[in-house]
Amino acid sequence: MRNLFMGACILALAACGGAQDAEFQAPTLGSAEDFMWAYTEAWNAHDTEALGRDFWQMTGSVEEETARLEAVFAQLEADGYDRSIIHEVLVCDVQGETARAGMRFTRYLTSGEVMGDDMRASGYELGWADGKGWRITGMFAAAADAPLSCEAL
Repeated sequence: MRNLFMGACILALAACGGAQDAEFQAPTLGSAEDFMWAYTEAWNAHDTEALGRDFWQMTGSVEEETARLEAVFAQLEADGYDRSIIHEVLVCDVQGETARAGMRFTRYLTSGEVMGDDMRASGYELGWADGKGWRITGMFAAAADAPLSCEAL
């Protein structure tokens, strides 16, 4: 009985691993939305290593990306930044391996006060990288006072 239970556990774990690998085999709106929510978690953790490795692809290497993000966070933290509350994420499929996402958020200071405008918005261009999944390949302006959109201003 114990061997039967262990065998079932091993099969279940193998199935889960296969499902994770399948996530990187084809781009979908669902995987793009999951990617954007995971991105916000890494952002709020100020995890520049994960952001550079797993989310951004705007420079030539992970090391360059991480260094760029470290500079961004150094400036934000010098200004008192602590975290962002994400109010909404909208993902739009553009063309197969590219997508756009819009995000509405509020930034907070370490004091708990709102940093700058209460409501902000930004747009992201996403590209699919085989074996890696979605990556942020660009950003564009978005209006915080308009309905969330994936269209650049």
